[in-house]
Amino acid sequence: VSLWTKLIRNKTAVEYLFNAESYHFNYQFENRLAKPIQLYPGDEFATRCIYNTMNKNEITLGGEKTREEMCLHFFTYYPRMDDLSVCYTMNTVQSLQDIINSSAPFDYFAAKKWFLDLKWTPESAKQWQEYYNKAPRVAVFAGAGQFEAEPLDTLPEYQDFKPVQCQK
Repeated sequence: VSLWTKLIRNKTAVEYLFNAESYHFNYQFENRLAKPIQLYPGDEFATRCIYNTMNKNEITLGGEKTREEMCLHFFTYYPRMDDLSVCYTMNTVQSLQDIINSSAPFDYFAAKKWFLDLKWTPESAKQWQEYYNKAPRVAVFAGAGQFEAEPLDTLPEYQDFKPVQCQK
């Protein structure tokens, strides 16, 4: 797994807050920033986890178990915000039901079986990557007894860092 988080300001990547080309779940650590950063209204975090499952013949399901894919980054913020304790995005259940072609109420075990029964090919892997890049999401905010969810039709776009050219 590789994992990074960037600070996005005015739709432009400003800096990496974390960048690990090789991350292992069993060797987690607290990563303190070298210097505090100031966050402003409109600032965003972009986090990406990249999993290499080329050595596997079956799907790795997402979840909270160590053998499942998960991508969580925790941040602490000062001064404390009494009205916000969690903020995350996730694909909508409806987008998953659309791709599974199901109108029945969502059933985790049926969806899991559907995924495990899929025949994986390079083409289907590419289609799923496209799905995850473009699927509608919901942004969830919670804290102080409040819970709010807002639709997020696509991932926010931003101007990324310019690639570093190798000089060798």
